[in-house]
Amino acid sequence: MGLAFWRGAWGRVAVLLAACALGPTVRTARAQILGHARTVAGVSYTIRVGGPPRVGAGMIASIAAQPAHYVANAVFAAGRGRLDVVEGGVESLFGKGDYVLFDSTDLVIVHPATREFVVVPHDAGDKNMDQLEAMGMKATIGDVKVTIDSLPGADTVAGHATRHFRMVTAFTMTIEAGTLHQRLATESVTDYWVAMVPGLPGNPLLRANGFSGTPVSSGMFRELSSRVDSAAARMGSAVALRTSTSSRLMQGPGASVQMQQTSEVSDLRNRSVDETLLILPAGYKQGVLPGTDAPVVGATDAGAKWRTIPK
Repeated sequence: MGLAFWRGAWGRVAVLLAACALGPTVRTARAQILGHARTVAGVSYTIRVGGPPRVGAGMIASIAAQPAHYVANAVFAAGRGRLDVVEGGVESLFGKGDYVLFDSTDLVIVHPATREFVVVPHDAGDKNMDQLEAMGMKATIGDVKVTIDSLPGADTVAGHATRHFRMVTAFTMTIEAGTLHQRLATESVTDYWVAMVPGLPGNPLLRANGFSGTPVSSGMFRELSSRVDSAAARMGSAVALRTSTSSRLMQGPGASVQMQQTSEVSDLRNRSVDETLLILPAGYKQGVLPGTDAPVVGATDAGAKWRTIPK
């Protein structure tokens, strides 16, 4: 909910995490295709994401996304990572058996069952709003508020001492379409337990500041994302090993929805990573991310860099 709710697919995926190594048979097949197999020093971990069902009433409650629920294992090495979902998933984006390739700027969702991959654009939320405006709807953001505070206490998460931060974001959205004039208000409170973890400074899926290192929104969310970046800078390059978010979206009296989402990392350890896990399999084609337009025919291969071993 909150910022992630309105930014669409990127916001929902920005809280992902995970990937475990594949079995020897798959590794051997990939090694044969590439002509060699090499392991590099890296880090692995498990992530659990969940939350109770949304609670609310009115039209806004019926269209709000349900909290994500999944368990995944991850490896991260040579500036690139892979997430394999072992339980649950995120509606319309990925599920058990799918995985995500990522680096400091990009996310690619891979569907082995269909031999397809989809690229998650950073500006998915802006593009969705552009599509609504093309249909005659006008939306504007106002009353933007973003604060962050350091809280006392230092829990140990995944074997690391953490610092506790709390970020509060709030804004209103006004939607106009002909005679329709609707005003929505949203507020999110997120607690972060962050730590400096060697080998993970560039990991966007664990980074406390989900916008750092990615293009700032150029559309209606520009001010909001810029303020979030500025506030989150207080956490530096630490990664979030545990998060807890409570969000409210209010349409008016009797029409609101509340949602909670948590995530926590465990089994964090150093390990060797087979670099062939960090690329797209041969023959996989680009698919369409739900809610976006089809890939442009003749466009540059969006998966090109993911077909080669990271340097």
